[in-house]
Amino acid sequence: MMQKQITKIPDSRQILEHINQGIITMDLEGIVTFWNSACEDIFGYSSEEMITQPLSKIYPSIAEERYYQDIKKLKSGEEVQGQWKSITKKGEIIWLDVHARPLMDNDGNPEAIIASAHDIGELKRVERELEENKALAQAILETTVDGIITTDVEGQILNVNHSASRMFGYSEEEITGKNVNILIPEPHNLEDNYVNRYSETVEKNEIGHHIEMVGRRKDGSTFPLELSVSEVEWEGRRLFTGVINDISERRRLEREILHISEEERRTLGQDLHDGLGQMLTGIHLISKNLAQKLESNGISGSDEVREISDLIKEADEYAKALAHGLVHVDFKEEGLNAALDQLALRVEKLFNINCSINNKDNISLHNNMQGMHLYRIVQESISNAVKHGKASNITIDLKTDNGSLKLTVKDDGIGFTESQKLKKKTGMGINIMRYRASILSGRIEIFETEDTQTKVVCTIPYNN
Repeated sequence: MMQKQITKIPDSRQILEHINQGIITMDLEGIVTFWNSACEDIFGYSSEEMITQPLSKIYPSIAEERYYQDIKKLKSGEEVQGQWKSITKKGEIIWLDVHARPLMDNDGNPEAIIASAHDIGELKRVERELEENKALAQAILETTVDGIITTDVEGQILNVNHSASRMFGYSEEEITGKNVNILIPEPHNLEDNYVNRYSETVEKNEIGHHIEMVGRRKDGSTFPLELSVSEVEWEGRRLFTGVINDISERRRLEREILHISEEERRTLGQDLHDGLGQMLTGIHLISKNLAQKLESNGISGSDEVREISDLIKEADEYAKALAHGLVHVDFKEEGLNAALDQLALRVEKLFNINCSINNKDNISLHNNMQGMHLYRIVQESISNAVKHGKASNITIDLKTDNGSLKLTVKDDGIGFTESQKLKKKTGMGINIMRYRASILSGRIEIFETEDTQTKVVCTIPYNN
């Protein structure tokens, strides 16, 4: 009969020798009684060098007090665990994750100590690098002159840097957790919240582009800003980071440039009216008298001279009409409605097209600057409709709606060609219109209706 073979089970010391964590046993005074091979790899000491030696040998001198505190806790029956530094045979300081506990006798009293040690030097190195990178990123974030705000998809503010805090006048504690709309006054928070618009429409091609908006400080004052938004995925969440630049000074300088431009325009208009206009009027009268003399004396050519006189008169009227479009208009006194009525009459006379005004509301402007920019936007829109759109009918609509002033110029021209639709860049005229709208804290929209009519819509905040 075959005898059954019995598998030999290794004893506990053999098992401990093959564990990849350092295993140490010692008596209650901290004298080492067992030192496995993993400890030799970690500390550099062989078992012969450590057995019968106090464990304090692997404690740095600065940790001597902690060593005695740990031994005292273990002798009283407490466990000790945590991360601390140790010293190797070569004198190198290493980080360990240690768990030590007392071994009890049959009466429940501590009789020995067993400890496990795991080298976490690589983990500490990674943690240190992460902390350094975090500190560096934080330093860059806090020293940049641009305001930086991070929000979630609902627009809740998660983090702001010092520049954003100073820009809006809020402390970081006051603004964190609030909705980003507290920084954007109407009408932008109702229609133009960039984060919400991007989240809802998924217009990813707009992310990273600069847009101009109006910011609102804690004291209620507003200022123009430039915003660029980027999206990041973080632990399954969509977050948005907005980089904000206060462009108040830029806007001030641009307004000064526009003011100088308007002054030059006014001077040109006056010269055209008073200089060229008077000369043409004089030539018209002279040629008219000459035609009459030729006719009364029976000399041929009177008809041709009269035709020249009529052409000069027409040129004189055209020059005066152009001059009226260039000279300064007092919008606060005359009103925007009256200025647009006069513009429509000149357009009909100059271009022989229909131009009508639909303005039921009485628009009261705060200053000439508002009227001037709106007036120039209408001029540029009409110019585009006539020159490029070949329009026959133009309608100007001016009305107030829910705290906004909406100016619309609609024409029945040929609209945009396919090549123009494909082009991403817009012309200088449209860019200037958009800039004028932005100065008024508003925006310009240009689109085609279903019946191929072209609409230019300017919307600005308005409080009567």
